[in-house]
Parts: sequence; C-alpha cells; structure tokens
Amino acid sequence: MMKRHLLLESISAIVLLATSVIAQPPPIRIMPLGDSITYGSPVAGGYRLPLYITLTNANYNVDYVGSTTGNSDPGLGAEVNHEGHGGWRISNPTAANGLYEYLYSWFEQIEDPHVVLVHIGTNDTNDPNFQNAINELDALVTRIAACQPSAEIIVTTLMKRLAPNYTNITNYFNPYVYPLVTNHVAQGHKVHFLDMHAKLELADMGDNLHPNAVGHQKMAAAWFHAITNIIGTNA
Repeated sequence: MMKRHLLLESISAIVLLATSVIAQPPPIRIMPLGDSITYGSPVAGGYRLPLYITLTNANYNVDYVGSTTGNSDPGLGAEVNHEGHGGWRISNPTAANGLYEYLYSWFEQIEDPHVVLVHIGTNDTNDPNFQNAINELDALVTRIAACQPSAEIIVTTLMKRLAPNYTNITNYFNPYVYPLVTNHVAQGHKVHFLDMHAKLELADMGDNLHPNAVGHQKMAAAWFHAITNIIGTNA
C-alpha cells in the first residue's frame, strides 16, 4: 500500500511539472537599444518596467537582453538587461559613445534577440552635421539586420522637445524614418516603423529631453502594440 501511495505521488508530481512546463510560453528576447531614454532617466526602469508588466500580463514570457543592467526596478525581477546608454549617439567613431561601433561586441555577449527596440538620435541633434544622422541610422539598422537577420527591428521617430534642436528633428530626421524603414522592408529586412513622436506630448517630457513617468508609460504602450502586432498574441 505504501509503495502504491508513493507511486501515485510521483506520478502526480510529474504531471504537475509537465503542466507547468506546457503552461509557460517560450521566452521572447527583447533588446531595448538606445540612449538615456532607453536607460530610463530619470524614472527607475524607464519604459522597460511598464512594458514588462503589460507583456507579462498578456502571457508573454519576457526576457530582456543586453550587456548592461543599470537603472533597474524591483518590479523587473531578473529582467534588468538592456542596451540603454546615457549620452550616446547613433554613431561616433571618434569617441566611445556610438551604438553602431559597439553592436558587434554586444551581440557577442547575449543570446540572439527576437525583437530589437531602436530609439536613438536625440543626442545627435547637438551635432552641426545632424543632417547626416538619418544616414547613420540607416547604417545602424543595416548592421542590426545583418547581425540578427531573424530579429524584428522596430525603429522610431524622435520625440517632442523645445527649440532649437527640435527644428533639427522635424526637418532632418523624423520625416525620413518611415522611408528608411520601407527601404529596408523592400530589401527583405524585418524592420518596422513606430511613430513615437505622435505618442507623447511635450508635457510628457519632464525635463524637455527625457520622458517623465507618464511619458515612459506611453512609450511602453506604444512598444507593446508594435511588438504584439508583429509577433501576435499569447493570450
């Protein structure tokens, strides 16, 4: 009788374990890539926290990937990785703060992402040669697509801010992001457009540069809809 009881307990444990494994959806590896806005300044976890919460609530198994872990929040649990680097630019070969120059080393350190969230260019607006920033973004996206051909790459416009740098954004950058994306799609790259500029108002930019808590929540909502429209629902 005792042996039969132990056998039934063992079978029950195996069934529970199998059920748990089946119920857990496969992980979706997301690489948040950008500057201090991706880092989250000045809000703990930035948009990454509300995005993690909404994706998890929608039954996604979120795995943030990246080589850095700064500006985390307890609500993220173990998902603290990202590639948000304060003060960095799209490309800067003369200084150690260009995403383009560091991509290879970062991809070597992490598991291949399924989705790459690209929001970059704000710091480039201070450059007198900002007109070239859209070409640098094109090169960055090309490099991501070459390194991670299976990844879905979501590329955004830059958000609102006060003059004078806002004029650079509206004249030389944002109007060209969508054509850039469509060109990559024509080449067979998995690149998608997100108009983040349309999602936040100036009041959501707490210091005229970084989103406040409400702004990061709006960013998270925009990323959430873009991601789920691409990969479908796990609900």
